[in-house]
Amino acid sequence: MFFTTPQNRKLAYRKSGGTNDKLGLVWLSGFKSDMQGSKVLALEAWARVQNHSFLAFDYSGHGLSSGAFEDGTIGRWREDTLGAIDALTDGPQILVGSSMGGWQALLAARARPARIAGLVLIAPAPDFTQKLMWPDLSPEAKKEINETGLHLQP
Repeated sequence: MFFTTPQNRKLAYRKSGGTNDKLGLVWLSGFKSDMQGSKVLALEAWARVQNHSFLAFDYSGHGLSSGAFEDGTIGRWREDTLGAIDALTDGPQILVGSSMGGWQALLAARARPARIAGLVLIAPAPDFTQKLMWPDLSPEAKKEINETGLHLQP
């Protein structure tokens, strides 16, 4: 299934309802990950058994969603996250974020405190672009980023 964000990005999502809707679960994937990974599938199965509503989606440029990965930014993926929560969930939610998804969960909790009942963060990586990636880039790669805004590596 797909929905369109307020920024006009078409995002793929998977949603299931539950009768125990005191708390819903929202999965937030990591960098270059999608909603087909083993962790998200395990969480979705658990949510079904527990009768909780569940939502997983692919950020723009990821998985089945529209857009080029290279056009993505933490801010755009934050917009995707907030758009999905606003459009596709009701009531309080527990955000479950893995790696970059943990960063997205923290950003969403700050933006929607009344909607977020809790966070489960799996190896969260807030500021990973600055703390984990930048120090390991070559001087040439840093120069390329500063001049063009982009550096691609395998």
